Amino acid sequence: MKTQILERIFDKVDTIPTFPKVAFQALELLKKEDVNFKELERVIKSDPGITANFLKIVNSAAFGLPQKIDSLFKAFMFLGMNQIKFIIIASVAKNYFNKNLIGYGINVEDIWIHSLACGLIAEEIAIDIGFPLHKIETIYIASILHDIGKIVLDLYTKLEIEEFQTIAKEKIDWDFIQVEWLVLGVDHGLVGAHLLERWEFPKYISFAVRAHHDSDLMLQSEIASIVALSNILANMIGIGGGVDVFNYKVPENLLEVLKIEPERIYKYLKAGLSKSILLQREFV
Repeated sequence: MKTQILERIFDKVDTIPTFPKVAFQALELLKKEDVNFKELERVIKSDPGITANFLKIVNSAAFGLPQKIDSLFKAFMFLGMNQIKFIIIASVAKNYFNKNLIGYGINVEDIWIHSLACGLIAEEIAIDIGFPLHKIETIYIASILHDIGKIVLDLYTKLEIEEFQTIAKEKIDWDFIQVEWLVLGVDHGLVGAHLLERWEFPKYISFAVRAHHDSDLMLQSEIASIVALSNILANMIGIGGGVDVFNYKVPENLLEVLKIEPERIYKYLKAGLSKSILLQREFV
């Protein structure tokens, strides 16, 4: 039975619309030393959905811009390069996290805010530990899309919702990934990684998505460690994680790998919570 479910799950990966080329093109333009903002605007405007999401995000209080922004070009004038990268990736992700995930007990607003919170917290961590800023879009992609496997698995969590809920109540110390393995024989990290591989993302990004719940794998790369920690912290403060949202604690070895003193955690929590609250006012 589980083998049949697994086959259907991985077949469903191919039905998810691919990550838009517009986003890849925009991120490539932003790698140039002298960015042509008119060309960047032209590329992004070719996708109306990304454009609309970009303008809505940039006008949220979280970015604190001095005036309402009504054009992409004007937004570029006020934003830093990494802020532009973050908003582009967030704007694409919004189109995937666009429905309630019933089996996970997460509504559409919560999964979206959780994804953004993870991106914001991951950014704080990355900057704090000296991660190369010219590579920070890899952190944004992996952290914002870390739960994308849930949109594939949600159909099956809905079908098995009674078993999921029963096990979750019986095993109150389990996180949802353990329940996924018991019921489905797979987890959303593995499915999300498979999806990103099909979209031809670099392996170090798909690995970070695969590893974000695995206590051993998350220690094997800096990106994976940052993404895992950002997810744990977003859950600890109750931002959109679903039925297991508070069942997390920070592993000491994760902090050791990233060379982070425990007291720094409060800085990341504060930044993630305050910015997430501001985003919630706009989107929820």
